[in-house]
Amino acid sequence: MKKKMITVLIIMLSFSFFSLTTKIEVKANGVPYSTYTYSSSSKKFIWTQDAYIPLSIQYDIGEIELLSPQDITIDKKNNIYIADTGHKMIIKYNLETNETLQIGLGILNNPTGVHIGDDNKVYVADSDNNAAYQFTYNESKNNYELTNTYVKPVGTPYFEEEDSFKPMKIVTDHANIVYIVLAGNHNGMAKFDLNAEFTGYFGGNQLPATFSNIVRQFLFDEEQRRNWFSMIPTPVYNAAVDEKGLILTTSKSIEGYKKLNIANQVFNQSAWGLEDNEDLFVGPNNTIFTISGNDGTIVEYTPEGDILFVFSGIDNYNQKGLFKSPKGIAVDSKNNIYVIDIASVPFTGLKEDNPYSTKSLQIYVPTEIANTIHKTISLYYDGRYTESLEPWEEVLKMNSLFDLANKGIGDAHFANLDYEKAMESYIYARDKTGYSEAYWEVRNQQLLNNGTLLVTIFGVIIILMILNTFLNFSKYISLPFRKAHGYLKQFKIYNELTYGFYIIKKPSDGFYGIKREGKSSNLTALIYIAVFFISYMFWQFNTSFIFNDVIPSEINVANEGLIIFGVIAFWVFSNYLIGSIRDGEGKLTDILQGTAYILLPLIITLPLASIISNILTHNEAFIYSLILIVGVLMSLIYLIIMVKEIHFYDMKPTIANIIISIFTAIMIIVFMLIIYMLFSEVIGLFQDIIREVSGRV
Repeated sequence: MKKKMITVLIIMLSFSFFSLTTKIEVKANGVPYSTYTYSSSSKKFIWTQDAYIPLSIQYDIGEIELLSPQDITIDKKNNIYIADTGHKMIIKYNLETNETLQIGLGILNNPTGVHIGDDNKVYVADSDNNAAYQFTYNESKNNYELTNTYVKPVGTPYFEEEDSFKPMKIVTDHANIVYIVLAGNHNGMAKFDLNAEFTGYFGGNQLPATFSNIVRQFLFDEEQRRNWFSMIPTPVYNAAVDEKGLILTTSKSIEGYKKLNIANQVFNQSAWGLEDNEDLFVGPNNTIFTISGNDGTIVEYTPEGDILFVFSGIDNYNQKGLFKSPKGIAVDSKNNIYVIDIASVPFTGLKEDNPYSTKSLQIYVPTEIANTIHKTISLYYDGRYTESLEPWEEVLKMNSLFDLANKGIGDAHFANLDYEKAMESYIYARDKTGYSEAYWEVRNQQLLNNGTLLVTIFGVIIILMILNTFLNFSKYISLPFRKAHGYLKQFKIYNELTYGFYIIKKPSDGFYGIKREGKSSNLTALIYIAVFFISYMFWQFNTSFIFNDVIPSEINVANEGLIIFGVIAFWVFSNYLIGSIRDGEGKLTDILQGTAYILLPLIITLPLASIISNILTHNEAFIYSLILIVGVLMSLIYLIIMVKEIHFYDMKPTIANIIISIFTAIMIIVFMLIIYMLFSEVIGLFQDIIREVSGRV
């Protein structure tokens, strides 16, 4: 969450830079904002070529002045429909003929949402009339006639008499079932059938699965739940429908969007998103567009919720491409974007003379990279992977960090049975699932090609094991190792290093030997800690990316070393400190040596897990996880035994000592960070004073 907040802040700051400048005239090759995409390989937002260029700002639709536009949509024939509460009507505008048509005049009072169904009927949400409407085009009269009304249901337990019914937005699915977003309703969208009959709620948000919420749901009775405000889920704020008829929703305080299937279950949702989306729309390539009301950010997603582009922002002037208070977004068949903007800004004089005049319609046109990506996405999501290969390669030429292109190329190679090339592309895209499936195919082929050899090796091993039971020739093979062991035992350092394996077998006796018999030394402890660091770095660098979210090229070995050695040092010091306070018998050197030996299970399991990870698929992750779990659990068990024996505690004070020691170590780290920040501030202050004095001199 922290990374997401930092990313959003960076984007907002970049947009704000333009807002603080004087009015900028947009050139053919420049825009007043930057465009970003997300790179899974680098795990951050990166700059990319402009995907959309602002074309114009319009204050009138045809000859009708925009007064208070609240929503916008576009039909399949590229007719624009704007819900304008100032005019109390829906404005229909034909892009080709520039003709306008007024819908609902004399019926509508405060139209806040407009939608065009598959039946080409116009659906309108009117909050002040406490109703939603269906209008049907009458070709002979060249107007729209009211054909259905959706009002508050009566005689149903879902609506009490005092409950409000204020439609804000409205959509329909492919079956022309109507879904109405109601202001402040926490149950979801009201669902109406073809006869305008209420059939229940759809798409309601769930209560966040936090620990406190789960506890309260379990312990509270029904009355207590009603009285506790936090138990109420966030209401749906806006909705859209995709080409398959699936319903998408956004909600304030919930990031991005959710896509729901007909079973009212989350089909997928955006990988990232802002929490203040004002509107959303599904484009002709089934890509999803959202626009933020607070910072004016437009985000385009793939049909699966991955980020394509992030651009635009807030403006204090009337720069093309930036907004004051965007209210709605729509996209035509050519992927041109239309955004309505409304702000409570006083207006006097002519619009063109007033730099603060809004209540406008802004139009964006796609660039070459956007058109190429949209074309390729159509092929890709239609399952035509081979055909999409060349266009994806063109996208990579434009931007080598475009993850979706690498994934698309990987899928194309996979479809062509070129699994090794697919694996390479999946690595660049950080697509663990795709890589795992491709590797599974490669591994199967290798097993088939080398099956005879593997069977032969396995057979030879079995035969040798059988022969060894009769001939016992293994003792001759091990003889040089036993001689070397006997020779090395005369060296103290060798005995101390191998003492760790005795601790693994007999931990209580082993740690007692450290405390009472001097079986170890500080030098041996430091060697163990150094070896642990090497094992840890081996694990970081060599674990298959299927099981490792760390990007090896971005690992800072020095920082990792500082963290590892620092944590161990703080633990040793804090445990000694707490042990001294709580009558522990352990000396500082005893704790250091004992801590070093408890790392031995991790020294063994980390490299082992790393090596094995490179021959496993995603479905075999339990093997990798099991190895790590065994190592961690053994180290934790040895930690408890070590503290118990070193300090000569019973079990209860042992656990207390460990918990308090960890807490103390954390407090010491926090204190040192505070001191560091204060010291940095003092240094910075002195530097500023010196620069100021130097400048005056």
